[in-house]
Amino acid sequence: MPATASRTIKRVDLIAARAIGMLWQLMGTIGGIFLRQTNKIASSMAALWATLALAVQPRSWTVPVRAVFLRQMLFTAVDAIPSALRFAAAVGVLLIVQTMMWIDMVGVSIDIIAPFLWRSIVREIAPLLACLVVIGRSGIAISAELGTMRAGGEVEVLDSQGIDPMTFLVMPRVLAVMLSVFCLAVVIAVTMVVTGYAVGAMMGAIRTTWSDFFGEISRNFDVQDLIFFASKTLIAGGFAGVICCLEGISVHGAITDVPRATSRAGIRALTAVFAVSAILSILFYDKFLVFKFG
Repeated sequence: MPATASRTIKRVDLIAARAIGMLWQLMGTIGGIFLRQTNKIASSMAALWATLALAVQPRSWTVPVRAVFLRQMLFTAVDAIPSALRFAAAVGVLLIVQTMMWIDMVGVSIDIIAPFLWRSIVREIAPLLACLVVIGRSGIAISAELGTMRAGGEVEVLDSQGIDPMTFLVMPRVLAVMLSVFCLAVVIAVTMVVTGYAVGAMMGAIRTTWSDFFGEISRNFDVQDLIFFASKTLIAGGFAGVICCLEGISVHGAITDVPRATSRAGIRALTAVFAVSAILSILFYDKFLVFKFG
């Protein structure tokens, strides 16, 4: 075999070996990312299940735990009502006024578009806005609070005193986030409809009476809407609360690690909310985009 051909074969073999090595390295990296994400999802689901299991046990609700729960409900639900009203009013005006203008352009009546309008608010927009408000106001604050406690050694002190951190720190906060998302979503849905109609009527985009408008919407409300609304708000709120708590408790080292944990908590909580919303929509509608299941 000529020397030139031998060198060419060796070069090809070297290139192939490097390519195979890079491929294995890439597969190892992808596999590591997949395993880490799977572990995080499993940890979040386990923590949510543990929270619900603790919540149904009366002995878990000691006086300090009830105090933590009530304070968290005050901060997460009651104090967030003004922010929720502002978001709902702005989105309601945009949604309903634009809808009524499209009705005039297309030439359909309100009784045709009202079911779609109401269901888009109840099933998608209101739960999503409520989750955004809760994560932005309270989720990141919960992560920062627990992260500061962990960095300062307070979690270890509670554990050494025989106080379960899961029962005292995580469970009341996660339940408060779940209930707050549900309550704020109700407030947001009602506000969107009321403010949208008021502004639309003043602008002349809505020319039906309030009784006709509300009556058409209420006639299209059924049990499926309530089930979908409750499941989406409670499940998404539960995952958001668990993720924020876990990210805060997972802080190790100095207090300077807390900002990074809070930023991770916000991003992961938002990702979980969108993922849960998409999964529940697929399960409820048996459909993904244009693809029908079953």
